[in-house]
Amino acid sequence: MTTRTRGQRVAQQLLEDITTGVFVPGSKLPPERDLMTRYDIGRNSLREAVQSLVATGVLDVRAGAGTTVRTIDGSAAITHSFTTAMLQDAAANEILELRVLLEVDAAARAAERADDAELHAIRSALAAYQNAVRRNEDVYAQDVAFHRSIAEGSHNRIYLSVMDTTSQLLERVMRAGHHTPDDVRAAAKEHALIAHHILLGDAAAAATAMREHLTSSDDRRRPTDTDSKSAIDKFPNS
Repeated sequence: MTTRTRGQRVAQQLLEDITTGVFVPGSKLPPERDLMTRYDIGRNSLREAVQSLVATGVLDVRAGAGTTVRTIDGSAAITHSFTTAMLQDAAANEILELRVLLEVDAAARAAERADDAELHAIRSALAAYQNAVRRNEDVYAQDVAFHRSIAEGSHNRIYLSVMDTTSQLLERVMRAGHHTPDDVRAAAKEHALIAHHILLGDAAAAATAMREHLTSSDDRRRPTDTDSKSAIDKFPNS
């Protein structure tokens, strides 16, 4: 079992206070001193808790405006469960299982449903990723943006909401999945193939390309782990 930090435990308490209406959407959180007293916690741990909820989109921090509870739409029940998993340091395997459940279908839906503006966004996100690869820059924000553009093109608000909620943890998993420049270049080629099929409107091929990309990403994440069953292999093709 993963041991949670003090900040993570307080983040869970704070999240529960938000979901039960102690702190309502649109309201500002009390001052740090009051929250430190409420949760019996030090300043550093409190800030860790707040930042974890900022990262998951539950809170919004702006200079001079304090910390505000964000409004969550009808997908709150689902995003809340994934937020809770993030606060508990959900295993990378569980995130990969989530990705295959959602992203393979999202790629197929995007091929069927994306309009011209969304297809342009997918092309642009791919180009930004490829440019970062060519310049040997950090590519992981662009990686997440590419996958997000596909979720947006799927016209499924739940897929997009989950992508936004788990974006930082997803980026962490992606970083763990690439160990050499060749790994990053391989991922770039896989992205290009996914985009190619989506732009052609070929849902089946887009889904296959996404599945193969996620499988390869999982393999790159643990290249020496030959005994563990890939998270992707748990979901055979239908």
